[in-house]
Amino acid sequence: MSLHTRTQRWGSLALATLLGASVMVAAAGNVGLAQDATPMAGSADDLASENWTWPVQYVVDGEKQPISMYEPIATGDITQAWNICVAFPHLKDPYWLGANYGIAEEIRRDGATMQLFEAGGYTELDKQLSQMDDCVAQGAQAIILGAISADGVNAKVEEIVASGIPVIDFVNGVNSPEVSAHALVSFYDMGYVTGTYMKENLADSDQEEIQVAFFPGPQGAGWTDTAYQGFLDATKDTNIKVVATKWGDTGRDIQLALIEDELQANPDIDFIVGNAQAAVSAVSAVREAGLEDQIQILAFHQNPPVYDGIAAGDLTGSANDHTVIQGRLAVDAAVRLLEGQTLEPSNRVGPVITMMTPDNLGTEFVWESTFAPKDYQPEFTIGN
Repeated sequence: MSLHTRTQRWGSLALATLLGASVMVAAAGNVGLAQDATPMAGSADDLASENWTWPVQYVVDGEKQPISMYEPIATGDITQAWNICVAFPHLKDPYWLGANYGIAEEIRRDGATMQLFEAGGYTELDKQLSQMDDCVAQGAQAIILGAISADGVNAKVEEIVASGIPVIDFVNGVNSPEVSAHALVSFYDMGYVTGTYMKENLADSDQEEIQVAFFPGPQGAGWTDTAYQGFLDATKDTNIKVVATKWGDTGRDIQLALIEDELQANPDIDFIVGNAQAAVSAVSAVREAGLEDQIQILAFHQNPPVYDGIAAGDLTGSANDHTVIQGRLAVDAAVRLLEGQTLEPSNRVGPVITMMTPDNLGTEFVWESTFAPKDYQPEFTIGN
């Protein structure tokens, strides 16, 4: 098989720049590496043709490789319409709608078929396990899994892979070493990039203590634990202190209630940092409390309302993991494996993380890499 990336070094803009020695975290299926917060981004031109490309990083033996331009499998090398099943934790917010869109676009490009299941939320592990069984029963030849729990799906993943069906770990992270491939970024890095941006651009070094309330999302989901640790590591030995950490499902009402409770208990906080839904919910909660001139809001991952909040000046910034690209990478990995190809240089790859800020939305942000079109509706079946 020909190598499907062209290595390209980005010089001083490379995201892979280490801050001192390597800082590695292997947790919840994600390998974390300290990164620069201002990397080179891809462009809309990179996605304009069938043979799209995008800046990515592979992880080989626990170490990130130089940034490369990813090239998907040539459609002429695809021998049949492969049947791919997708299992999402939910479709309750625009982040996962973007994931749906990226997968659906690549399914069409590759002439494959798709069945998508969503479990309804991060409390529904048993339902997701049952849906994985449904994938197998319906003849899936590969499964793309956005896991509810990094450990809770391990036995089912291993059972399915042992039966000859590849399972692609998508977005959230799975800890089982039997996973066939990983199409994701490290949420440790998402938290680290967010913390680094805050430390270098927003924190007042003259302030004795900068108080942060952190809202990771559901505890034990994998991506939340690692994002939180990444933020802590980026801000350690500074005057930035996390004074409250509130865990909970990413549903709007739950996140809003957590934030409102924290603002009542501690109205002196300086920053709210959290998942995309927490950041969006925080805008109205902070305004209702009359604290919009005091509290800044950051997200460690994005969705369209986060984008809107940054554009409106209500949010200070967000890490961007290019969700649509992750969806395309997941399908490409599945099809390559089904075609008998070896994933080179490794089976773990993700788009280069960038930071969305008011200063770069109009110049560097690429909607097509991150979000579904504004009129996009969820797609559950393609070609079946």
